[in-house]
Amino acid sequence: NILEIGAGSGYPLAYLAELCKSKGIGIEPSSQAIKCWREREYMKSTDVELIKGVASNLPFETSTFDMVGFGFCLYLIDRADIYRAMIEADRVLRTGGYMYIEDFDPISKYKNRYRHKEGLISYKEKYFRYMSDSGNYTIIKHSSYGFTKDTFEINEDERVSMTLLYKEKGHLENSPNFRAKLDNEK
Repeated sequence: NILEIGAGSGYPLAYLAELCKSKGIGIEPSSQAIKCWREREYMKSTDVELIKGVASNLPFETSTFDMVGFGFCLYLIDRADIYRAMIEADRVLRTGGYMYIEDFDPISKYKNRYRHKEGLISYKEKYFRYMSDSGNYTIIKHSSYGFTKDTFEINEDERVSMTLLYKEKGHLENSPNFRAKLDNEK
């Protein structure tokens, strides 16, 4: 079972579910994106369902999924909810499962105005480090690239990365390293 948080209109999740011959569930706050998925004619053979919801409140039992991913959404999650979103993703991923995080890959942490919608702030940082620094996850692969090309992007505003992690043990809530990072941010 695969869960993608920030599934958008479902394309990447459908591709991954088909590739892995797995059931895919996507959590998406946008009703419009979910409507696009339901109206799509092709890829209906995949076992994928999109559900309206948010990353900080996942409606699933603990250890439900073999793979959990953040589909390019962490940079838009309100800072009051970011830790809860990570704890929730970790909670629903079984030990021995995989997590993928696709998001911006800046040199250092920063924020700026989101240029696609007035009033939103974009928070850019290396989100995979929350998991890897916790002591519960190991990085399997980290790859940086650009929006419009598959090669490394020099401009950090356009640089994206995909990180695949393996969940070795435990839960983030119980990780002293994650708690220390959380307390440091407050």
